[in-house]
Amino acid sequence: MKRPLRIAMVAYAHYFTDARIKNYVDALLDDGATVDVFALGRNVGTEKMGRLTVYSLATKYQGSSPVRYLVQQMLFLFLAGWKLLIHSLRGRYDVIHVHNMPDILSLAALPFKIAGTKVILDVHDTMPEAYATKFDYSLDSLPVKILIGEELLSAACSDKVITTNRMHKEVLEGHGIPEKKIDLIYNVGNRKLFRRRLQSPNGAHLWLGYHGTIAKRLGIFLIVDALDKVKDDCPNVRFLCVGEGDDLQEMQERAAGKGVTGMIEWQPFVDVERLPAMLQRVHVGIIGNRRDTEDKRNYMLPVKMLEYAAMEIPTIVPRLKILERYFDESSAFFYEPDDADALAHVIQSIYQNRNLIAARIDGLRTFNAAYNWDIMARRYLNIVRELVGR
Repeated sequence: MKRPLRIAMVAYAHYFTDARIKNYVDALLDDGATVDVFALGRNVGTEKMGRLTVYSLATKYQGSSPVRYLVQQMLFLFLAGWKLLIHSLRGRYDVIHVHNMPDILSLAALPFKIAGTKVILDVHDTMPEAYATKFDYSLDSLPVKILIGEELLSAACSDKVITTNRMHKEVLEGHGIPEKKIDLIYNVGNRKLFRRRLQSPNGAHLWLGYHGTIAKRLGIFLIVDALDKVKDDCPNVRFLCVGEGDDLQEMQERAAGKGVTGMIEWQPFVDVERLPAMLQRVHVGIIGNRRDTEDKRNYMLPVKMLEYAAMEIPTIVPRLKILERYFDESSAFFYEPDDADALAHVIQSIYQNRNLIAARIDGLRTFNAAYNWDIMARRYLNIVRELVGR
């Protein structure tokens, strides 16, 4: 009988609130593997849960300085490499699964790759395009070219590259990563947690929902502006906003200035396991992603939208190429990007006719049949087994 696989996860992310990493760990544990996670946490420390051990190595930098952001990531890189070395003395890891950003975290696994450990680079977001969006660089700027080089180096240090949607895959191929080296694992909701609701929430209020990073680049202020436009005609609209980020305080000040604070319930990030219960009251999700994200080829297929889909909660979304690639009018509500009036019009339409929500359920079920975590977990485990020769 072969020994259980020993897997390491390395991520400059908060493990307990990152659904993608937790989904991988869940699949590995179900398959009998032992998993060590080296990541961020609210506090530095170690938690052991059976065959899973989570090492929270640092806390995350919150700020707008790209230099400090990069320095914090490099410090984490060295710390993760040191911890991998220490824990490898207890037994060699079969696979080290590195999650970007940054891609260069794969260098922490390079000495172990040379010794025979297989390395996966998981591209949650294409880093050159994400930084071009976050810090307003042009795609032909020197920082972006450096980041493409960093990405290619990181991919070369890995045995397999995984990414989250087909348009990300096309971008990675355009940077020069071989097509055969890239596999797709979508950020779909794990149905162990994000289960289909047995019945829709009732009551006079129409609850909109958002969970994730609070940042201007994600169009979160557009939602506040739309609430301002519907507050008189739709007095029972409410907005559940679960998340944290650099722009949270400014968003709250904007809401106060427009007189919509009473329409909003603010909640901090919670562990993934607690999130579905919070979303039970939400009638429809809402996303504000801006057009300039796609102008810079930053093709984000929002995790929150896929988690809402798993719960059969339709989402109001901007008409962007990446979203239209996977959803249509049968499964989502579309509005023109960056247009608060258009977003407000969609909210008003749903407020006046709740049957529009039920009309999207069949479309979401079709999507969930094709894209669900059961399928993705099998795909991921097959990748791991092929890498280690099982």
